[in-house]
Amino acid sequence: MILLDTNTLIHYLKGINKVVARLKAASPRELAIPSVVAYEIAYGTLKGGSAQRRAIVSSLLAGIAEAPFDHGAAEEAARTRVELEGRGLTIGPMDLMIAGTALSRGAILATSNTQEFSRVKGLRVEDWTK
Repeated sequence: MILLDTNTLIHYLKGINKVVARLKAASPRELAIPSVVAYEIAYGTLKGGSAQRRAIVSSLLAGIAEAPFDHGAAEEAARTRVELEGRGLTIGPMDLMIAGTALSRGAILATSNTQEFSRVKGLRVEDWTK
């Protein structure tokens, strides 16, 4: 399973060729978005998007499964936070939830935010912009 981070979806919507090609080449059965990403995309679209942009985003998200932030994801996010704090590192709370969702499912996270997510032990990350 490949989970799509917010920035990967934004790159897709902006028409970044490498991201568009990767997303179109992937089987819909192997893709999902964390529910936290669904929230971030919905917020950004409602805050600054036109009616046309909201329709495009809605259509895109309708075709991708959603991975909920469930108990397993919460446990992984909490474990990750404790581990990072023990090393004197942090990542943002939403990113912790996204990482927890990916870790709990053994999924790869497609993101261009590799600097932040590379701090998370055991998290497999792919940057589709490269």
